[in-house]
Amino acid sequence: MTTPKTGWKDEFEEFIHEIMEEFEIPGLSLGLSQDGEIKYSRGFGYSNREEGTRATADTVYGIASITKSFTALAIMILEREGKLSTGDPVVKYLPEFNAGDRITPAITIHHFLTHTAGLPPTPALMYAMVRSIEGDPTAKKLKEEGKWEKWTEEPPIDTYEDLLDFWNRKKPDPLGNPGAQFSYSNDAYSLLGTIVERVSGVSLEKFMEEKIFQPQKMEKITFEPEMLKKWQDVTQLYARIDEEVVPAPCWNHSPAMLGAGFLKTKVPDLLKYGNSFFSSHHLQRMGSPYFPLPDGKYYGYGFMVQPDYYGNTIVEHGGSLKGISSHLGFIPEKNVVATVLINLVEMPVTRIWNALVNLFLGLPKHEERIPHKKLPSIPRASRDWPGKYTSQEGAEIDVTREEGKFLIRLNEKKQELIPASADKAIVTRRGEKSIVQFLRDGEGNVSGMHMGLRIIKKER
Repeated sequence: MTTPKTGWKDEFEEFIHEIMEEFEIPGLSLGLSQDGEIKYSRGFGYSNREEGTRATADTVYGIASITKSFTALAIMILEREGKLSTGDPVVKYLPEFNAGDRITPAITIHHFLTHTAGLPPTPALMYAMVRSIEGDPTAKKLKEEGKWEKWTEEPPIDTYEDLLDFWNRKKPDPLGNPGAQFSYSNDAYSLLGTIVERVSGVSLEKFMEEKIFQPQKMEKITFEPEMLKKWQDVTQLYARIDEEVVPAPCWNHSPAMLGAGFLKTKVPDLLKYGNSFFSSHHLQRMGSPYFPLPDGKYYGYGFMVQPDYYGNTIVEHGGSLKGISSHLGFIPEKNVVATVLINLVEMPVTRIWNALVNLFLGLPKHEERIPHKKLPSIPRASRDWPGKYTSQEGAEIDVTREEGKFLIRLNEKKQELIPASADKAIVTRRGEKSIVQFLRDGEGNVSGMHMGLRIIKKER
């Protein structure tokens, strides 16, 4: 990689202003460090648009699923202390966990860490967050559309015991044998948090405070929404309702699923966290490419891994919840860490992160990391792609073929699916390319798709 060219910050900030206008982003904060020194950090837009409060480099945001790397690190610390092994069966620590008699005994902590336990997407996160959003404008919209009933079909999941009971009662059909397939599971990381508590004898929050936050001198980081009321420079949350970006002040929260994604912090603290891996033995384990993903990346422990990006490795994770789009990543060979935090969900946060890192390293800001290209003709195997794909987590996806093109409907909007191989296609959302992989059963029929890191089954 080359060194950054003169004026890269000006080019980057022009790009930021354009993308914020295009996607109506209220506010964002970001930063990049190298060798432990912050090379660039600042806020753009507003942390509270209605009050005219500007976002700063120190504004506190939610980080959503970046939390998973903290949970994975907690497991690594316990393993280093000799208190568990990633090869241990999950039922050694969670004897009441039951995902079905066939697969449960074979599921290990490693499978939970890598999302390869065979657990299908479930609605558990909805039931775990329901109490925290009942008074939010987003809940009001769900009620108006008649969708709130889905959130209340089951009792609220308030505790780890409730989550385990949910699995024992529902026993959703497994996707396959442990280790055979990757499907992102908030439930698995929530239960990893339970394991941390049972093995350590203290709460997940206390364990992380003592073993991660304090040693890295992280100043503002918490799971608790109530703590945010005591701090200055905390962002307002926003949501898009009826095509309008509006305040949505209630923080999603779930005491039963903290390990999956509910930390809040600021850019400088995330940079400290990322830098800590460069002098730590944990990066070798967490940044190992354990399981391949459709887009050429791999999943490690709480991080995704791209092994060869211009001769270097990218270790990263993003996050998404109401009022949160987040991304943290680092390049070990260059001792570079970068993070981007936004106060609106479903924003092109990875695209922004890529532009920041690319420009700093002397690459074009739009250098793509998806290696797949459009095929010159539509493959014959794609004839059975069309259909309806659903999951218990709430995914409802329609694939159709119209006028010689494949279209995919997401959130009521249709977008083109561009064939990239016999069973892979490219879809562009919010200016970011991603890969959809169609899956086949033993008879060669399409049985589901791999999209958004989940396996989503095709209805027959």
